[in-house]
Amino acid sequence: MRQPALLALFVCSVLASPAGRADDTKTRQQIDALNTKISQLKDDIKDTQGDRSRAAKKLQHIETEIGTLAATLRKTEQQLAQQERKLQTLRSRQTELQAQQQRQKNRIAEQVREAYTLNQETPLKMLLNQQSPDTLTRNLTYYEYFNQARGEKLAQYRDTLQELESLVPAIVSEQDALLETRETLEQQRNAMAKQQRERKEQIAKLDKELSRQQGSLKSMADERKALEQVLQRLDEDINVADIAIPASNEPFAKMRGKLRWPVPGKHLNRYGASRQGSAVTWQGVQIAGREGEAVRAIHNGRVVFADWLRGTGLLIILDHGGGYLSLYGHNQSLLRQEGDWVKGGDAIATLGNSGGKRQAGLYFEIRQKGRPINPSPWCR
Repeated sequence: MRQPALLALFVCSVLASPAGRADDTKTRQQIDALNTKISQLKDDIKDTQGDRSRAAKKLQHIETEIGTLAATLRKTEQQLAQQERKLQTLRSRQTELQAQQQRQKNRIAEQVREAYTLNQETPLKMLLNQQSPDTLTRNLTYYEYFNQARGEKLAQYRDTLQELESLVPAIVSEQDALLETRETLEQQRNAMAKQQRERKEQIAKLDKELSRQQGSLKSMADERKALEQVLQRLDEDINVADIAIPASNEPFAKMRGKLRWPVPGKHLNRYGASRQGSAVTWQGVQIAGREGEAVRAIHNGRVVFADWLRGTGLLIILDHGGGYLSLYGHNQSLLRQEGDWVKGGDAIATLGNSGGKRQAGLYFEIRQKGRPINPSPWCR
């Protein structure tokens, strides 16, 4: 059983009282129960889609592999960027310390020259010169301050040298780590390119199977039916689980006209329009975008489905409470898993063309109590 990140969020948000602990235990049990139902749903999906062609099954396998690779690649790229920033910080600090070292060196050299001049008048000489008490006291005080300042400058110089010395192995270590990460990144990109080539071959095979328009329309109807069955089951399971939404959450029903689209981009269809002149209509919108671009949650919610589904490819579904769901399909990779609690604006997937699509884009739906609704009035 997965241990979703949502649990950690609730542990932090619930007060450390007996009642709070009881509520948290109940939430854990509810999430575990929902995850069990979702696992059963996935098993049922595999059974019902078991009669698909070999090419369709192969496509699912390849796109799932691509999704895993893309998510790993994204993390590696983020790690690489972080290492580069750290190395740059270390090098900047090294340059700063080298300049500081030179300034300190120059200052110490000046003090050495001053000390040579001052040493012509040692404290003993000052005393024997029989100067006035005020002048003698003033000179002795200056002599003491001078020696103290010189000691401080030498101590600072030693500290600078020590820090510079400690930076060298840190920079070398970071350079080695950076090189290793770049090699890993190159391997992952090669693996991704190979999977993309295999995907292209499988799509060509599927095109031959659906060469006639009748076959294409039937495929669309079957895909829509498969999605509807998943949504119906999810709606039932969510209602049974009845997991409490955090009290601080803004109800979805109050967000009409305030939500942001999950990705910026041109809308490729109109909600409710006919698909290829058939009786099958668009129940959401397709949004064009750049492959690998972040797909963001439109509002706070819990991930209730994150897997590959026929027709929609890598699909992630959020439950926003109050009977509202949002769907994000044809992703390149999924960045969250079932049970995760996400905030509006969080990256939950990367934009792609899974599900056999050629053009990269996101399929997006909003549902209210199991029925699709036009997302345009909700998203600004």
